[in-house]
Amino acid sequence: MRKIALAVTAVAALSAGLQTPAFAAVPDAPTDVKISWADSNNIKLTWVDTDLANSVFWQFPGGNELKFADVTSTAPNEFLVPKSIFSRNVDKMKLIVKSSNADGASAPAPSAEFDTFLPAVPALKDANLVAVSTASISWTLAAVADQTPGDPLDVAGPGSVKANIDLPGTATNSHTFAAGQTSGVLPPVARPAAIRLSAVNEWGESAQDAKVLRVGSLAAGITVPARAVYGARLAIKSTLDLFTSEGREERASGIKVELQARAKSTDAWKTYGRYAGNTTAAFDTGIASLGNRQYRLLVPARKIVGTNVIALTPATSTSAKSSTTLTKFISAGFTPAVANRGANVDLSARISPASTVKARLQFWDGRSWFDAGPLQFNKGYALQHGSAGDEPGSARFRITVPAVLVNGLTVSATTSSAFTLTVR
Repeated sequence: MRKIALAVTAVAALSAGLQTPAFAAVPDAPTDVKISWADSNNIKLTWVDTDLANSVFWQFPGGNELKFADVTSTAPNEFLVPKSIFSRNVDKMKLIVKSSNADGASAPAPSAEFDTFLPAVPALKDANLVAVSTASISWTLAAVADQTPGDPLDVAGPGSVKANIDLPGTATNSHTFAAGQTSGVLPPVARPAAIRLSAVNEWGESAQDAKVLRVGSLAAGITVPARAVYGARLAIKSTLDLFTSEGREERASGIKVELQARAKSTDAWKTYGRYAGNTTAAFDTGIASLGNRQYRLLVPARKIVGTNVIALTPATSTSAKSSTTLTKFISAGFTPAVANRGANVDLSARISPASTVKARLQFWDGRSWFDAGPLQFNKGYALQHGSAGDEPGSARFRITVPAVLVNGLTVSATTSSAFTLTVR
């Protein structure tokens, strides 16, 4: 009995030495979990443990832990988490690291909570042209309420404003202003272009502002009669073509235009008439013909502000068109126009402008015009006494007035229509 008892005791003792522990030895949770920006697209997550395998999770407040990646025990205690995995515009979230071994996973070790808010949508306030294809703009950009102020991933400020530029055809472009700016100058753009603002922060880009800036083009045309008599209205016609969207001409009226003129190409342009133009039909931009001049139509820069649009068109002008002014013969002829042989007759003429000038009387000999002597005009009126002559018949005459200078403008040399003296 003693021997058997001893054997049993020995077996019991041996069994006691080989017994499995009553619980599994899971690892301790990692410590010193930190987050920071690795670059503009990735968050650097680091932690401290005892060379164990790890798992990385992310979690919304009150939500489940969502596993993102596993890290082997031989890898460094860090991981780059792409910011693209996170939902935007959430109040706050955190990253979690767990260590694991054959017996299981540790308790979660969370990072500091951080938000992933996109910036607010900027609001276009104003825009003005500063060059033919460049505009200055101003805007407001509200700050987004920060639910985790001072978190390790916070970047100061509400973000940067970005101009998204839709160019003619399928081309696009963009220009980002420095953070903190509330105004700036856009780069030159081809027209017509549509510009909408968005904002960019460390988490991405906001929606675009509903208000659009359109930089359009306005072309002008002009037709000018080649000549007109002094004082007559020069029937100048003008046209406008307005494009603020590609391929769609705007129907617009009340567009301010200016008729400009100059005596010669080396002179400065001066405005002589202001009109309201339209894009649907040719419109009158006439002016009195007061001397030889060049004409052009100037369309000043234009700005239209609506609820959801600011439309800008730069100033434009037509090429120069010339017109000649001729002396106006108000009257010219003999009194009487039919006279007896040897009778007294008067030759009289009245012209405009009322110049004092020496003209020439010419007659037709059946084949060509010949000079018949001078005819003096004094303040636009000429009177010459004479005799009807002794030869019966009719003779044709005309008057040629040389070029004159009136108020700095040249009125070109002009010949009257022919008139007749009949002798019986």
